[in-house]
Amino acid sequence: MNDTNSGVSQSRRSRLLSVGILLSAALLWPTPLSSAVPTEPGPASCIPFGTAQLPPGAPSGGGRVGLATLPTFTGSTAPTSVEIRTPTTQFNRFWDFALVDRDLLTRPREPGASTAEPWRFAPIPECLRGRLGGISLDDDELVAVDDSGWIYTMDNASQDPLVWNWTSAWGAPLWSGPGRQLPGDRPNGWALSVSSPWDNQTFTDVAGRIHFVGLAKMTMIPTLTGDGSRITYADPWLPNDDSYEIGGPLGGRFQADSLSAAGSTTFVMNKYGDMCTRTFDFDSSGSDSIFFRYSWDDQSGKPSAPNLVAETLDRSTAAIQLPAPDWVHQPKIPGEITSAISVHSLGPGPNRRELRVEGLRGAELGFWHKDLVGDDWEFTPTGAPLLGVPIENAPRDRSTDTLAPAAPWHLSTTLPARDGAIDGQALIDIGFPYSVVDPRLLDAIGQHAQPSGYRLDVDHFDPVATTRTATVTAPDGTVLPVLLHTADGLRMTPRTSGLDADPRHLVGAVEIPSDAYADRASNPPLDAFVQDWMRGNHIAAITLSATDHDLVIR
Repeated sequence: MNDTNSGVSQSRRSRLLSVGILLSAALLWPTPLSSAVPTEPGPASCIPFGTAQLPPGAPSGGGRVGLATLPTFTGSTAPTSVEIRTPTTQFNRFWDFALVDRDLLTRPREPGASTAEPWRFAPIPECLRGRLGGISLDDDELVAVDDSGWIYTMDNASQDPLVWNWTSAWGAPLWSGPGRQLPGDRPNGWALSVSSPWDNQTFTDVAGRIHFVGLAKMTMIPTLTGDGSRITYADPWLPNDDSYEIGGPLGGRFQADSLSAAGSTTFVMNKYGDMCTRTFDFDSSGSDSIFFRYSWDDQSGKPSAPNLVAETLDRSTAAIQLPAPDWVHQPKIPGEITSAISVHSLGPGPNRRELRVEGLRGAELGFWHKDLVGDDWEFTPTGAPLLGVPIENAPRDRSTDTLAPAAPWHLSTTLPARDGAIDGQALIDIGFPYSVVDPRLLDAIGQHAQPSGYRLDVDHFDPVATTRTATVTAPDGTVLPVLLHTADGLRMTPRTSGLDADPRHLVGAVEIPSDAYADRASNPPLDAFVQDWMRGNHIAAITLSATDHDLVIR
C-alpha cells in the first residue's frame, strides 16, 4: 500500500474514532432530545448533536431535495436581493438566507435569473423558533445566535435542504462541548469562517506556498471585542473561553468597527473606511502541531506535498512556513460607503475571495467590490435599501488616528544555552507535537536549561500578536535588535485572555532582521550571537511560557 492510501486509511480510522466518541456522547447526553424548553445559562437543549460535529461532510452539491416541502413565505418584508453578508442576510454559492422577524428564510441562489425563487421557511428546531437574533454562513455551515449569544450550527448548508440539521454543541473535546456564547456585542462585528477540503481546499503560507486544508476543516467565528482592537475567535474544537485571538492590524492596536470573514480570510474596517484583510486560522498559523507540520526555516527547494497526510508524514516535503501571514492594508474605496462589509469565497483555491462594501455611487445604491488581491474597486448598483450605517470614508489613511493602547506587559528573560538535550528546534526536528509542551513542564521534570549569557527584552508584549520587535543584550552589554515571532500553544482547558499569573504557553522564533543578518560581519557582537546562539542561522525556533510578570524560553 502506498503512503497516500495508508494515510487515508489512518484518517478514516481517526474519523471513525471521533464518530464513536461523539455518538457515545449523544447517547449518554443527560437532556432528552424531546426537550424544547431552554434553560439558562445555556443554549436551547433540544439539539445536542448534529452532523457538523462529524467533519468534513460531503462535497458541496447545492441539491434541492426537500425544498418543495418547505413552507413558502408570503410576507413582503424579505429582501429582494442578497449581495452583502450581514447578521440578517447571508449567501453561499447555492443558497440565500435571511432573518426576517426572527424567522429564518431561504431560497436557491440564482444570480442573473429573471425571476427569483420564492423565499421559504428554513427548517429549524422547535426550540429555536422566535429566538434567533443573528446569522452567518460560510461554505457548508450556517451559525445562528439567540438573544443571549448562544451559538447554534446548521450543517450541510451547501447540500439538499433534506439533510440540513442543527446542533447546539460547541467546544472541546471534538466539538462535543456543552455550548458557547458569542464573544463581543457588536452587530457588525462577527462572522463564521469555514475552510473545507471540498470547497476552499487549499491555503498559502507566508512564502506563498500552497498547503491543503485538513479533513476536520478550519472553522471559527472571529468577533470584535472590547474597543474593536481585539479579535477573539470561537473555535468548535478548542476550549470555550476568550483566550484565542487573531492579532489585529498595527500590532493589535487598529480599532475596527466592522468585521466579515470567509474561508479563513478575516476582513475588518474602521470608522474612517480603512480596511485590512488577513488569512489566518488556528491550524494554519502554527498552533496545531498534532495534525500539521510547521517550520520557521525557509522551505525553498522542497517539493509541495500532494495532500495533508503526505505533508505531515513525509518530512522531505515543504512544511507550513512560519510566521503566519500578516495583515494586508486594502486600498481606499473612491466613493460613499456604509458599515456593512462582506467577504465570500469564489471557489477552490487560495486567495479566491471577493471583498464587498455597501455604498453609493452618486444617487445609486449598491456595493463596491474587488478581488482579495486586486487593486481597483468597482461598483455594482442594486437599488436595495442600505443595511449598514453611512460612515466617514476619509480619502487619506486614518488607521493610526484611533490606536488602542499598547499591551501593558514588559517581559525580560535570560536566553537558555543551546547545548541541552531538548530545545525548541529539537522538538520540531523529531516531529514532536511541541505546541502542547509548556517549557515550565520541562523544568518540572528536571530538564533545566543553563543560562546562555544573552538576555531577551520585549516591551508591550501582546501574546496574540504574531511578530513584534525585541532586543537581545549580549554578555558585553551590546543591545541587538531582533524580531520575536509567536503563535499560541494548543490548550484543552479554558484560560483567561491576555496574560495573568497563570502561565500561557506559546511557540515562536527569534529572528535577526534580514539587513542586519546580511551585514553581521561588520557587527562582532551580532556575529557572535549568530554563531553562538543562533547556530549560524537567521532564525531560531523556541517555545515560550509567559505570565504577566515573567517569561520562560526554551
